[in-house]
Amino acid sequence: MDGKEGRNGLNMENERYWREGIDWKRVFLLWGKRLWIFAAAALAGAVLGGGIYFVVCVLPAANREYESVSKLYLNFNCEPEDFNELSYNGYTWNDLMATDPILDSTMENLPAGIGRETVIGATKAEILSDIRLLTVTITADRPELAAQIMEATQASLVHLGETDELFESIEIYSTTEPKQIVWDNRSVRAAVTGAVIAFAAALFAAAFYYVLDDSVYVAEDVRRRYGIPGMGILTEDLRGEGFEREFLTNFRYICEGMEKVAVVSADGIEDAELAAKRIEQLVKKAGYLEEDGNAMAAAAGRQSCVAIDGEKDEKVYRKLREADGVILAVRFGGKNGKRMERLLGNLRNQECKVTGAVIVGGDANFLRMYYAGRRRK
Repeated sequence: MDGKEGRNGLNMENERYWREGIDWKRVFLLWGKRLWIFAAAALAGAVLGGGIYFVVCVLPAANREYESVSKLYLNFNCEPEDFNELSYNGYTWNDLMATDPILDSTMENLPAGIGRETVIGATKAEILSDIRLLTVTITADRPELAAQIMEATQASLVHLGETDELFESIEIYSTTEPKQIVWDNRSVRAAVTGAVIAFAAALFAAAFYYVLDDSVYVAEDVRRRYGIPGMGILTEDLRGEGFEREFLTNFRYICEGMEKVAVVSADGIEDAELAAKRIEQLVKKAGYLEEDGNAMAAAAGRQSCVAIDGEKDEKVYRKLREADGVILAVRFGGKNGKRMERLLGNLRNQECKVTGAVIVGGDANFLRMYYAGRRRK
């Protein structure tokens, strides 16, 4: 296989790998230990959402929270059937309160320190149902100010009823003392909304991270992503003996008859040395030696470990070409996919005999849970 064919084959394997979609079981296992991140994101979102709402909506509202309401009865100087012809109707009262005939009288009943704009901004007049029942609402940042403006406004309206020919009189029906306005506090709703948004953002970030994660976790990843055999996994502790036996079985078959097997890694010489040492230990432990003392899977020790250091040393590739086979040591979850692609591409360009890859530093707990399933009896 020449270099161009090797690169094309690698690209096809990568495209096929991504087309297979998300491995949800892997996602749950990888993020299972990081659930606190999502909980922390939701909590932070709740605090942020509730805090922003409180600062923006609740605190400013506290500066204008005193309200006084008065009901006044308008005795018109006409028959009820003529009410629709009146200029004082439900649509004009709020504007009329700011006109000179009413406002001038109101200002005469107020202390000199209160301005016209303050009175206009504090006053609201409306007809809610019956055109004869006027509702006046005074809102101010102090209860004393609300009471003063209300008294002055009532006096001016009573005076209007006495002087305007359209009225027989204007009577005060009821008046409430200035009370603090209870605003619709939606801080809890804002906190819940913030928590949901933050949690969704955390999920999106996790999904985006998964898409960008080019790490290898199981042997099947090697075959699907790089198109070479995934020989097995070497775990970090003795609890992964079952996976090591699986690797040894594949190693015996794939490397049968090879006298020299080189181990290289895209992650540095340390992983290559670790893999070579573990392979040698497994071979010796299994007693897989020929009677004349030559290892059938020979040269899996340190002398067979060759580190790839960019393109600085051309002798590296000559040694690899001289080997009967080359095994790639891939770090479990090492986020090393692009480095692996580069290394594998160089090995193929140099016509090295890549026999497969072994994953080093595997998490035995993750692997057991990933492959867990009910066996048939």
